Amino acid sequence: MTPPEQVPEPSRSRQRRERERAEARTEILQAARELARAEGWEAVSMRRLADRIGYSANYAYRYFKGRDDILLAFVRDGFVRLVGIMRSSGTSVQAAAAAYLDFALDEPDLYQVMYGLGGVHVPAADTVTEGDAVGAVIAEALGITDPNDDRIARIWATAHGLAALHAIRKLPIDRAHLHRLLAASVDDLLRTPQQPDGGVR
Repeated sequence: MTPPEQVPEPSRSRQRRERERAEARTEILQAARELARAEGWEAVSMRRLADRIGYSANYAYRYFKGRDDILLAFVRDGFVRLVGIMRSSGTSVQAAAAAYLDFALDEPDLYQVMYGLGGVHVPAADTVTEGDAVGAVIAEALGITDPNDDRIARIWATAHGLAALHAIRKLPIDRAHLHRLLAASVDDLLRTPQQPDGGVR
């Protein structure tokens, strides 16, 4: 039996270049988030980032195509982290929804860019896969396989709605109150009989 072909390990110089590239990207992203926290995401630009990290204006372009590429990196990382937190919260729908809300409250600037809140624009078509992963966690907690089941959208929309209203100060209540509202809404939904077409009565 022929042994499987072994993939050669990258050379030391290539490993070093990849490490340096990863470190540079991390530095740029850290500077972008610090700037966004201080002045809002609209203040993030390639020139402002170069100034902040002390390099030439073209430095960031070596690692990102432009501002939108930087925002997409935050969106994708944010969704990966959100999905991981939801999965590790437990197996119930209530636990997944509560973890979602906690993430939004704990990471308000990141959540803002993930969902295009506050005037931040990230093309939704570029993040469909990441968003679908959130729906998949809710579906697993519900024990269903249909990704178009209305209950997924309703639970997601409720958690997001509470987080968004709180973020724009239209729902100025504390975390515990937000969680009570979310839990009651999820419980009401789970008690509602499901129609054959995926809707609720």
